[in-house]
Amino acid sequence: MTEAIPFVIGKMDRSHVPRVLEIERACYPAPWSESAFHHEMTSGSSVALVALDGESVAGFLVGWIAADQVHVANIAVAAGYRRRGVGTGMMLRLLEEAVRRGCVSSSLEVRESNLAARSMYSRLGYHAVALRKSYYSSPAEDAVVMVKDL
Repeated sequence: MTEAIPFVIGKMDRSHVPRVLEIERACYPAPWSESAFHHEMTSGSSVALVALDGESVAGFLVGWIAADQVHVANIAVAAGYRRRGVGTGMMLRLLEEAVRRGCVSSSLEVRESNLAARSMYSRLGYHAVALRKSYYSSPAEDAVVMVKDL
């Protein structure tokens, strides 16, 4: 792991969206829209977080809470901040919030080839339970479904 950086995790707000979109577009071939992020910030069933290095957005995470489960819907870390604890920090904050809201489990999908993310999720206690064939496009790839009890 590269040297950790001091960062603060907080709620995503409108001022963060331009940088969030830059990160989203750099990380994903089918990025979410600006309106999607605005919706997530105002939805009572969503948790939208950013990791800040000073004023700069280092990463973001969106989780969906439904009944007693939290689903990791979208997470990305800017290239210069990877392997520095940003993703783990955001995940831990999401899981804290999920427990506070009464969640008892968490789930997510991750590209089968994304070994760095799968490793992080495993370190956080997630385990693979299924494979979703051709879940992703551009390029087509299977998703590993991972779950964790809270």
